Amino acid sequence: MEVLRIRSLTFGRILVPLLIVAALAVIVTGCGSDDSSGELNGITRVPPARTGNLTLPDDSPQSGGREIEVKGQADGLMLVYFGYTSCPDVCPTTLADLRNALAELDPDQRQRVQVSMVTVDPDRDTGHVLNGYLAHFFGPGQYHSLRTTDPARLDRADRIFGASHKLGKPDADGNYDVSHTALVYAVDPQGTVEVEWPFGTDADLIAEDLKTLLDKNSQNPDA
Repeated sequence: MEVLRIRSLTFGRILVPLLIVAALAVIVTGCGSDDSSGELNGITRVPPARTGNLTLPDDSPQSGGREIEVKGQADGLMLVYFGYTSCPDVCPTTLADLRNALAELDPDQRQRVQVSMVTVDPDRDTGHVLNGYLAHFFGPGQYHSLRTTDPARLDRADRIFGASHKLGKPDADGNYDVSHTALVYAVDPQGTVEVEWPFGTDADLIAEDLKTLLDKNSQNPDA
């Protein structure tokens, strides 16, 4: 049986004209966090999701389309987000929150965290478009632009994380809506999803979790 452990989260205003599809039914309160328990602020699953041998093409400038493993490097973390660049508010708000959370880390900690956006709209999100979008939020070498035009590979990535997405029917002008899971997943070097943050999680709470996980990885690099 899968169990979710959820701490209280602080949510900002949510303006969502698109449907957010959640793979798990989660109830979260908006009461702020209490650090007395020593647990993480985000959602933790028991057992956790694991990325295993999952790889995806990385169109970021430093990778140029080569396959990368979807997991943290060395004693670091990979923050994985499924979204698309035409998203009007949920995606840019989430990425801005991640940028603000990372700004709270010291330089050594910051270098150990990579942000990876998996586009769920690869036809419109070319590598060039995705790189330009992520560069608004993160510096060179700090992000991965994960993109596959193979629906089966994208669906497999969805399943591994417990995420989902759906492209709507194009209108007369070729425009269409996109629905997607609005969670950020923190993946350690062993491919374990340590924590998941729902849309609207306060940047300070994300930063607290990152510091906790990075400290743990430093003390137990082979855990």
